Amino acid sequence: MTPTQAVRTMYEHAARGEWAAVQIFMAQDFVIHEPASLPYGGEWRGRDALERLFIRVMSFWRDPLVEWIDLIGGETHVVALLRFSMTVPETGERIVQHVSEVTRFDGDGKMAEMRIHYFDTAAMARALKA
Repeated sequence: MTPTQAVRTMYEHAARGEWAAVQIFMAQDFVIHEPASLPYGGEWRGRDALERLFIRVMSFWRDPLVEWIDLIGGETHVVALLRFSMTVPETGERIVQHVSEVTRFDGDGKMAEMRIHYFDTAAMARALKA
């Protein structure tokens, strides 16, 4: 299975809430980096990091919606291009962000690291302070 196929399959399992199947793709020391300026920012570590982060993100925002745009990959990295829409709980403001999730594979073919890049985290931070 190529890295791109692995990421696609992993996300399919995640969409169905099949978290044990998701963990099969992860290295033991898997880490996700979220922008520090977000309420769920920082490093999320472990094979269950994606599950814990997903639950935190989806429960933080009101009416969250993730739309897939494309998946682009090579031998060691895969980039998922997404559109993430969410409503700020306190104000009802709707925010739409383009997001790139960059996954790096280790030498054993496991997902070692994921870096989440939002188009404009400053807009999200401003909306949360309103």
